[in-house]
Amino acid sequence: MEKAVCSKSGCFFLYIRMVDKLSMDDKPVMIFLHGGGVSSWMWQEQVKTFKEAYDCYTPDLIGHGTRAHIQPFSMKESAREIISWMEQHAHGRTKILIGFSLGAQIAVEVLASEPELIDMAVINSALVMPLPWLHVMVRPILPLTYPLLKKDWFIQLQAEKLGIPSHAVDHYASDSKSLLKETLQTMFQENLHYKLPSTFQQTKARILVTVGEKERGIMKRSAKKITNAHPEAVGVIVPAIGHTFTFERKELFTEMIKRFVEMHDLPAELREIR
Repeated sequence: MEKAVCSKSGCFFLYIRMVDKLSMDDKPVMIFLHGGGVSSWMWQEQVKTFKEAYDCYTPDLIGHGTRAHIQPFSMKESAREIISWMEQHAHGRTKILIGFSLGAQIAVEVLASEPELIDMAVINSALVMPLPWLHVMVRPILPLTYPLLKKDWFIQLQAEKLGIPSHAVDHYASDSKSLLKETLQTMFQENLHYKLPSTFQQTKARILVTVGEKERGIMKRSAKKITNAHPEAVGVIVPAIGHTFTFERKELFTEMIKRFVEMHDLPAELREIR
């Protein structure tokens, strides 16, 4: 079932399985925030796994998926949408927030903005160390490369690079072709300028931070920075993986979430960040 919560930036779409009122009131809430350039479809496998025990919500962020026409993209506005929805619809329930890449940055922003709101959070591959010089280099190139996002051959190459399964390539292609140039430019600007808020350390949530072993050094340093910034944070490195954990090792990713939220030991192959 599809529902929408409207804010000044447009409609906040949530894909919600049909459950009765009582079960929704009793079950923990699990919200998944997708990465940049994709949309809520990326969490299909996780929703299948968790939907019986949790009420799973997968919003399309501003400028993505069903909301590709909404402008401008904003991390802070996206965080405000999440916060507003949770305050209205998840009061008194256990709240779990899971984010990947851009969605992980937004999850960090939610945690820092409302320290009492979230009970558990999984922060997967979040950049929190600004790279303004990289934005200066990339900014003039983006308008030139933007047309490639509409080409089928380029989309296929990117899908393979990201480890997107074949059954989901059509979803990825649709998102890539509908992504507006303005969204791409604003998304890169905010992504490369984002830094860990000083209020992050105040959140009451239990936090799991992950990063791939093959990710860039700045991503590993970001993961360590987030982990060290909060006493209830645990950080892990995923062996032999780049910026593709949710797709390439989806079974491990899902098992990791399951063990974390149930307060069991994490999978042994994950290495603790030190």
